[in-house]
Amino acid sequence: MASADRNYDVFLSFRGEDTRKNFSDHLYTTLIANGIHTFRDSEELDKGGDIASELSRVIQKSRIFIIIFSRNYATSKWCLNELVKITERMTQKESTIHPVFYHVNPSEVRHQSGSYGEAFSNYEKDADLEKENIVKWRAALTQVGNLSGWHVDNQYESEVLIGITNDIIRRLNREPLNVGKNIVGMSFHLEKLKSLMNIESNEVCVVGITGIGGIGKTTIAKAIYNDISYEFHGSCFLKNVRERSKDNTLQLQQELLHGILRGKCLKVSNIEEGLKMIKNCLNSKKVLVVLDDVDALKQLEYLAEEPEWFSTKSIVIITTRDKRFLTQYGKHVSYEVERLNEEESIELFSRWAFKQNLPQEAYRNLSYHIIEYAKGLPLALKVLGSFFLGKTRSQWKEALHKLEKIPHIEIQNVLKISYDGLNDIEKGIFLDIACFFEGEDKEVVSRILHNVSIECGISILHDKGLITILENKLEMHNLIQQMGHEIVRQECPKEPGKWSRLWDPEDVYRVLTKNTGTEAIEGIILDISASEQIQFTTEAFKMMNRLRLLIVHQDAIYDSMVEHHVVGDQVQLSKMHLPENFQIPSFELTFLHWDGYSLESLPSNFQADNLVELHLRCSNIKQLCEGNMIFNILKVINLSFSVHLIKIPDITSVPNLEILILEGCTNLMSLPSDIYKLKGLRTLCCRECLMLRSFPEIKERMKNLRELYLSDTDLEELPSSSTKHLKGLTDLDLTGCGNLIHVPKSICALRSLKALSFSYCPKLDKLPEDLESLPCLESLSLNFLRCELPCLSGLSSLKELSLDQSNITGEVIPNDNGLGNHFSTIPAGISKLPRLRSLNLSHCKKLLQIPELPSSLRALDTHGSPVTLSSGPWSLLKCFKSAIQV
Repeated sequence: MASADRNYDVFLSFRGEDTRKNFSDHLYTTLIANGIHTFRDSEELDKGGDIASELSRVIQKSRIFIIIFSRNYATSKWCLNELVKITERMTQKESTIHPVFYHVNPSEVRHQSGSYGEAFSNYEKDADLEKENIVKWRAALTQVGNLSGWHVDNQYESEVLIGITNDIIRRLNREPLNVGKNIVGMSFHLEKLKSLMNIESNEVCVVGITGIGGIGKTTIAKAIYNDISYEFHGSCFLKNVRERSKDNTLQLQQELLHGILRGKCLKVSNIEEGLKMIKNCLNSKKVLVVLDDVDALKQLEYLAEEPEWFSTKSIVIITTRDKRFLTQYGKHVSYEVERLNEEESIELFSRWAFKQNLPQEAYRNLSYHIIEYAKGLPLALKVLGSFFLGKTRSQWKEALHKLEKIPHIEIQNVLKISYDGLNDIEKGIFLDIACFFEGEDKEVVSRILHNVSIECGISILHDKGLITILENKLEMHNLIQQMGHEIVRQECPKEPGKWSRLWDPEDVYRVLTKNTGTEAIEGIILDISASEQIQFTTEAFKMMNRLRLLIVHQDAIYDSMVEHHVVGDQVQLSKMHLPENFQIPSFELTFLHWDGYSLESLPSNFQADNLVELHLRCSNIKQLCEGNMIFNILKVINLSFSVHLIKIPDITSVPNLEILILEGCTNLMSLPSDIYKLKGLRTLCCRECLMLRSFPEIKERMKNLRELYLSDTDLEELPSSSTKHLKGLTDLDLTGCGNLIHVPKSICALRSLKALSFSYCPKLDKLPEDLESLPCLESLSLNFLRCELPCLSGLSSLKELSLDQSNITGEVIPNDNGLGNHFSTIPAGISKLPRLRSLNLSHCKKLLQIPELPSSLRALDTHGSPVTLSSGPWSLLKCFKSAIQV
């Protein structure tokens, strides 16, 4: 019997004489091959019908139980006692039971009739000995027999095996949504919602979660999604639909399809195509879809416009502030989230203010005042609790005095209490995030705002509950963001030209067309793809002497083109024509982002003393500036797809540059010969610089350079000196260098290298012999190569190896048609890679055998290859614990 020290995903219970050598064995093998840790009792020792203590421990350590009810299942006391133990385990929430009725009618199991009845007739002959057990056995059979499960009768067993395996994978692999910490009262909401959902109905169930902002609608929707999503064939949680539907509909469609199809990626070229695909998918699957923050039918026009799009038994959950919208959407049940009661409010506030469930005694009365003020609004309790954490009694009283002056119904004023506790620098950081950088990467924002207190400031905002940081992204509840907007509006309610920040396209349009901008303006963001045409003039910016941030972007269009691999000069953004004498006040400017910038250089009056980042994607720039302009603190230059660029700045003018992105600059023919003097350079990206034919000689050590991307350039070779001085390099990409014929041996001295690609370099005559000496290499891509493969057995860190369509082998075989990999068996060294998880051998036209593979392997792709297994299929399957794609 297997050891009980390990946890199991699945426990198989079956009658050995019925299914051990057929269905049970096939199911066990399939589950194991898909990486599902499965237990089966290989001995099934009959010890007087008692469950062995070791087996009991295994049952306790298992998550999912599959009971295979076959004709003779009930004749085994061992099986019946096992079933009793399993049903006892079922009382624990994390475990589930799934019956398989193998050529048995479920009613025979439920009612102990047929062969099950015969078995019990025999047991009842010794009723004195078995009376107590018989009662337990019958109860367990009735309980499990009433559960929905799989039926094996006259259909192909392979179909059932696939269905069971896919269902188990879905249950085990779903990633729960983050509902945050210090959640109070959630079980009540989940019970109420489940009572409204008629899951067994054949109709589509639409549930609306309504309530005021900050009441917890989204959090509750995430929790119910986590709780029931495993029951559906596909599921998707679309967050912030109201806001994202304005300019991100295509991404919303892709997210929805990704969820419905359980992770399969489909390329969606346009919204209309996405709409057709969504209708087809929704109509054919039982799905769970959550549409978060919707308040108008128009926002769902291209996603899920009406319930009739969905298949039977699907559930649609919508969170909204507007009950009228639900009525317009169609038949639904509504759940209005009520405010927390007093006990829940005390607990929630105390968790944030005192990190315990009740207030500290010295602060009890003060806490009750605040709890009364918040009136059960979870967001207010969280923000105020964070605000009061660590404050003295006198500070509490002072803050309470402020609270008394703000009307209770003004949620944004409640939130402003936290804002008022910030110092001036922290307030500025908060308003910048609210107006310009919500959802952006924390490190990028820290660099742009370029303030010695920025890290501390972001930390304080996080601690006070004003922002959250998820996957290093700065996120802000929409109510808190609206509070920030309102704070800016109140600077001069009727004159946006006197506000410190402009973010609304209408306000920006009004200020720039009427030339009402003043020195109060510190930042402007404008999505020109979603705004009216604006004629930018020097006069419009003339008075903005304090301008720090200027963002004129077309992110949605640019991102879509990049995502769909639009290349080179085909990446085009609309360009708003600027007059040749255009000028902007730039002395305070720290961040300039202007997509489609139409001039050939920066304005003649440009002052770069404070500039930290410069992004001119898809611009007409030929050279950055005329004359000698110094960018002393500039850290990032992004001139992606500026196809007219012929010259980049002199290195001495950008001494502190860290990131240089020249992707798609198709007329750029060379890099500065003294680029090695950029000691702080971390990233150099020259992808798709089609005219770039040489890489400069690196004469001195560049210890900070980590990423070097030279894919799809016209390079013929890398100078040996160019690599031996790049000891810190972690990523080197030479994919698609069609004329590359040589790489230096010194590349094998890059001890920090983690990712390396020579894919699609058909003229490369030889790979470095000491390639295996790279101790940190994790990813190696050698697709479509025609040269000899050196020994790889020393790559102890390698996790991913791709040899798609390559002609590499220890013995080069002539290629008749230029397509496909022509080695007949994989190089022996591959079997010695201890950490290899993914191996791509697709389109290996003459690959005939796969001998021994490393036990660490999780994914093997051999599609398009006539491969057979040298030692039989089961020897290969034993190598895997996740997935094989053959």
